[in-house]
Amino acid sequence: MRAFTLIGVGVAFLHAGWAQERPVEWLQRAVHAEQTLVVSGERITEIRLGTHTERIVERFWRQGGRAVRIEVLAPPMRRSEVLLLRGDKWILYRPGAKEATLLPAPLQQHEMVLKRLLSAVQNQAMSIELKPPESVLDRPCVVLFLQMVERLEPPHRPNLPPFERGRHSPKPIQNITLWVDRATGLALRREVRFRHSDALVRMEITRLEFPKQLPSELFQLPEGVTIRPPGEGRFESIEEAQKAAGFPIRLPEYLPEGTRREGIVVRRMRERVLVAIRYRCPQGDFTLFQTQAPQANFRLPAPPRHRPLNTHFWQAGDYWFGLVGTLPKEEMERIARSIPR
Repeated sequence: MRAFTLIGVGVAFLHAGWAQERPVEWLQRAVHAEQTLVVSGERITEIRLGTHTERIVERFWRQGGRAVRIEVLAPPMRRSEVLLLRGDKWILYRPGAKEATLLPAPLQQHEMVLKRLLSAVQNQAMSIELKPPESVLDRPCVVLFLQMVERLEPPHRPNLPPFERGRHSPKPIQNITLWVDRATGLALRREVRFRHSDALVRMEITRLEFPKQLPSELFQLPEGVTIRPPGEGRFESIEEAQKAAGFPIRLPEYLPEGTRREGIVVRRMRERVLVAIRYRCPQGDFTLFQTQAPQANFRLPAPPRHRPLNTHFWQAGDYWFGLVGTLPKEEMERIARSIPR
């Protein structure tokens, strides 16, 4: 009987310890888990905008914060992409290709997101509280609810991650919910909601393993693959640019007389690949932009306002196009109509 009493007291103390641990300490544990755990699995990220949902499925391996490998399974236009973290640099390549690209900017990985949330809480830009516990993958989780603090005079805004990609500016965040695994501190689910909008971004781990060690070759490029610096995303031929883009590049059937192509730039901007084809003709210079984006209200970046440029933007299926330059607008519209739909 005494043994059962001692067990009951022990369970009570354990429960009390969980209850007394402050929400910010759970957030600190989540940051530490991202930095130290050896994990592998799969995750799904959903971006919901009204009735439209964009879904990204990834397989991942992580050796603490030192080495990361991500394989993209969906959407189809990004399938087979591999992202590797080497040191503090991210590399993108596709199996079978002889070249890999060094990305010019770091990816917004979960460690960075959580660290910025922690900074926002510590700077009192966000409040944090515990919600009723739930389970993810049949693992008991602490649920943390973070909300932007309303102020009469807006303070310095923390550099929170731009969860919504490809727009002129990110929507202001209203609140973020985190499901933190009690056993490991790992954030198994994250949900972001935005002000004055029904937009929602959710990341959830759907398969999770804790291997003792991951093979080092997972984080290495295959033999014979060379790394292209980010400044070398310039190509002279459509064929070369096509390999780097990963989607069929569409070209206009009409160009003004005397037009010549000046070059092609293929650049990975955040989570998308943008192709820019530069042209020069007697009537003016112009650039044709294009990318694939199933997101319902995706927009190409706006041109600089300090330059007097004509612009023409349009959508055709999953393709988004833009013409920017000094060419007369009527000619731009004629070029746009000639691009295969």
